[in-house]
Amino acid sequence: MSSEQAIAQAFVTARQEARAISNYPGVRPTDLDTAYAIQAHAIANWPDHITGWKVGRIPPDQVPALGAVRLAGPIFKRQVVVAIGDATVDMPVFCGGFAAVEAEYVAEIGSVPAGKTSFTHAEAAALVTHLYYGIEIASSPLASINTDGSAVTISDFGNNAGLVLGPEIHDWRASGYETAPVSVSLNDEEVGAGTAAAMMDGPIGAVRFLLETAAERSLPLSAGMLISTGAVTGVHEAAVGAKATVTFGGTVRLSCRLVAATPNGSDEPT
Repeated sequence: MSSEQAIAQAFVTARQEARAISNYPGVRPTDLDTAYAIQAHAIANWPDHITGWKVGRIPPDQVPALGAVRLAGPIFKRQVVVAIGDATVDMPVFCGGFAAVEAEYVAEIGSVPAGKTSFTHAEAAALVTHLYYGIEIASSPLASINTDGSAVTISDFGNNAGLVLGPEIHDWRASGYETAPVSVSLNDEEVGAGTAAAMMDGPIGAVRFLLETAAERSLPLSAGMLISTGAVTGVHEAAVGAKATVTFGGTVRLSCRLVAATPNGSDEPT
């Protein structure tokens, strides 16, 4: 077993056992090729199918060394919960690890042209068949994942542990969603606010990045998959038991409660 495989298996086992790990299980990756190789090994060992990808921002001070401005991680089918009405859904996170919530716009894509490796902003937008409101659940058994560098983040599924999928934004291209206010509250206290227009080249820019990264790194990507396009208001750390409410445009509200992941259930919602 290679060192990359051993690191991947350590993360997979910790997630399946709902067990925090105090230190990175091996030599920390410092480049994208190593980070995505570890992620690929972990995906191969995870007992679920990929239903989409999360996209996150790489901090500006890390961009020169990594040569990228964004990162990607898999979203698995059993970790996606469809919000119904105003119900608060339970989303598992790792006790003793890292846990956070992020307000996101979630794109569903159509068929991606085979062999195409480069996309314009307009071409990426044309491949989006639906756009939804959502909440990404960021969680890892490793508490320091968000401070150990983006290559470390990539190596453990991009720090993803689930997705709350909200209602569709009808006629999204003409909806003006980019300028609609978005806010996040934890236990009824606002912790962040912003708009998609303030994000680096917006949600469609994230879609474009994922399309090109999938082509470059042979990530599985097919029609109907979801792309969680990045935190609109930031990454908001939260503890088990916290209730998060995300408000889009002052009218659409999604709520979730962070609960402790259980062994063998890992970070799969119940």
